[in-house]
Amino acid sequence: MDIRQSTGFYDLCVNVQESNVQNLHFILSKLYEYGFRTVALNTNLDESVLVTDRKKKKKNDEGEASQNTIPETVDIESIRKQFDGKLKVFNRITFLCADPAKTHILNHCPALKKYDLYAFAPKSQNALQFACTQLNADLITLRPSFVTMKLNKKLYEQAIERGIHFEIQYADLLNVQSRKLAIHYSHLFHTYGKSKNVILSSGCNNIRTIRNPYDLINLSCLLGLNEVKAKASVLHQCKKLLLKAERRRRGKAAFIIEEQEETISDTNEDNIRISKRLKL
Repeated sequence: MDIRQSTGFYDLCVNVQESNVQNLHFILSKLYEYGFRTVALNTNLDESVLVTDRKKKKKNDEGEASQNTIPETVDIESIRKQFDGKLKVFNRITFLCADPAKTHILNHCPALKKYDLYAFAPKSQNALQFACTQLNADLITLRPSFVTMKLNKKLYEQAIERGIHFEIQYADLLNVQSRKLAIHYSHLFHTYGKSKNVILSSGCNNIRTIRNPYDLINLSCLLGLNEVKAKASVLHQCKKLLLKAERRRRGKAAFIIEEQEETISDTNEDNIRISKRLKL
């Protein structure tokens, strides 16, 4: 699938519920109705499933056991056929982890390459620091349901230098318990780097959570994003992330993306013009 030819808005975190495939069809149909054209179906993987007994198993057996615990990707080909010509569909895995050593096990599993996007959700401060400075992932998502992470300017800048993106899930904003912390993280992105490499996803698992992309752009004023940055978070930043992920999966050197200064025009219908040049 040619990522460079993708158009329309992006939602790179639609959570998959194995027991309710029909619900997924309704969600994707609603996203298409709202103007989304590229989506990523997300599967969560907790570090607990990678625990193996080293005393009882040899290294080879341990690797096979770990590989078998990685969930199979959704039947993405079937979904692509259903939405052919409407949606570009990608697979994403989100690894929820507190122990950085567990990432070594996952990174050596061939099954990881079946996923188009590799997101990391740190559950400890050490895991966050490791993800920003060393982990070969595409995306860091700070989940408000975990222990509060202390993201500082240095860690943020190190992650950006390595091409890693950060994610805001607006499902957290609709939840009273997670709203305050989600807004806090969003403002840290703005304070430390003017929300560079930040994407906005739904994180939805039911149709009632989905919002119109222009409503999201308006909502983004609460997150420290101006109108241009807000639109980029569901458009150009997402495309940039997918291109980076493709390079990681193919084991190629990082490519260069140069962004020209973003300007606002009063002549087009959205009053926004973002000019960008890609060098691959």
